[in-house]
Amino acid sequence: MSDTSSHKSLRIIERYDRQFEYAGILMNLIIAFRLYSLWRTPTLEDASAIYTLGTLMAFEFILVHSGVFMAVVPRKISLWLLFPFYGTFALAFNYALEDNTILWVYLLVIFNRMRFAFSDVPPGIKKRAILASIFSILIYFFLIMIVAIGSNSIPEWGLHPEFLQFSGYVEIKGDSGGIFIDTPHVAICFGVVYYGLLALLEALLLRMPVSNKSYPDLFSHTSRPAQ
Repeated sequence: MSDTSSHKSLRIIERYDRQFEYAGILMNLIIAFRLYSLWRTPTLEDASAIYTLGTLMAFEFILVHSGVFMAVVPRKISLWLLFPFYGTFALAFNYALEDNTILWVYLLVIFNRMRFAFSDVPPGIKKRAILASIFSILIYFFLIMIVAIGSNSIPEWGLHPEFLQFSGYVEIKGDSGGIFIDTPHVAICFGVVYYGLLALLEALLLRMPVSNKSYPDLFSHTSRPAQ
């Protein structure tokens, strides 16, 4: 990549940085709201969506790590190794569903993250992306422990056993099991809180000043010599 094209790509990333971040916040809020509506007032036609979004919570366990890797690894590795690697998991999860929700979510999330793979990223933007990914991982694992431990205290609301049986959810999930599948209100509760916290996190990080100074101790393999 020539210096001119690299500079143009850099300017594009900086120019549309906030649009990408706002899109990520909006997507998280939409998913959280959709999950909440399924939790509170599901309809008989929502059985497939409940199973799909419960599976999405499990898929997030795979996807949550991708942000850090795609922000720090070289471009070729991100494009030719990480994208197909995570894509394989997306296809596997998607194959078990009746629609392509998992695949579309994967493509949207990866598209937002892989903008770092097409040019050099200003250090300030890279720092914010790495912080967002690290905090996302911490939120996921701490929250999943809290939800699992307190699962008996989570209200079922509309996702009570009678509804799950009558709506056909039990038939849709078949032999699939696990806390997120057998008790979908736990998965939905986790998703509402998780995606809500992600939206809040990204909004807070967006207020962080983006400095383009280097952070050699964090983002490079070599440190500056002592002055």
